Amino acid sequence: MKQLNKFKQRVEKLGLHGALKLTLAKSTTGRRKKVILGLKEPEDRFTKIYTTNHWNSPESLSGEGSTFENTQNIRAGLPLIFEQYEIESMLDAPCGDFNWMQSITKDASMKYIGGDIVKPLIEKNQAKYGDKDTSFMHLDLTKSSLPTVDLLFCRDCLFHLSYQDIARVLDNFLSSSIPYLMTTSSAAPNGPRINNSNILTGDMRLLDLFSKPISLSQNDVLESISDNMVSLTAERSMVLVNRTAVHAILKTLTLNNGSATQQ
Repeated sequence: MKQLNKFKQRVEKLGLHGALKLTLAKSTTGRRKKVILGLKEPEDRFTKIYTTNHWNSPESLSGEGSTFENTQNIRAGLPLIFEQYEIESMLDAPCGDFNWMQSITKDASMKYIGGDIVKPLIEKNQAKYGDKDTSFMHLDLTKSSLPTVDLLFCRDCLFHLSYQDIARVLDNFLSSSIPYLMTTSSAAPNGPRINNSNILTGDMRLLDLFSKPISLSQNDVLESISDNMVSLTAERSMVLVNRTAVHAILKTLTLNNGSATQQ
């Protein structure tokens, strides 16, 4: 009955043809995942995710989290963050296909750089959206040199990474001069906690930044925007932190998970 109701909802939203196409795609997700995680390099895994539309979203190749329906709160809240913290430039990484973010940047007087590990995606974005204030660059958040900007906006990324690669991202952030990081927690600062687990980079799980082994302190959160998705019950949040907080969680993550950046 649950599956029938879900199919009816898809028909209402996508039409019969679209619903059938999405249902068929979802039925092969498990086989695609096995192929994706069997690839040696993270860049190859994420590129395969993109080229096969692994997240099965009819609107965005970046997945359900990048639809307009699932970005209502963040689209309303981000301009307020920009104003309060005088954000005049940002690195949005991973930027994905720029589906919803373009609605923010077109009304903001700021320099926008979209970064992603998927090279063909970056090339497509640059050709389609690049202008004097908007550009895209191919980068790996775990090791690429990061540009000088006011904010690293890192949505729906860390929950795809192993603890080791999360530590590398945090360490790489601290190697830059960027003052603020805004990233996703699968649980709200004051919400019920989630038990975290490790994964192979390219896979996905819920990641609670306030639980071990990351253990971000609620007191270190400068701002929090509810980032709930229609299709999920998790109380997701985008949290804004400064370099001091990032240093603290990197230290905690490394202590709780061994020499994380060395693995």
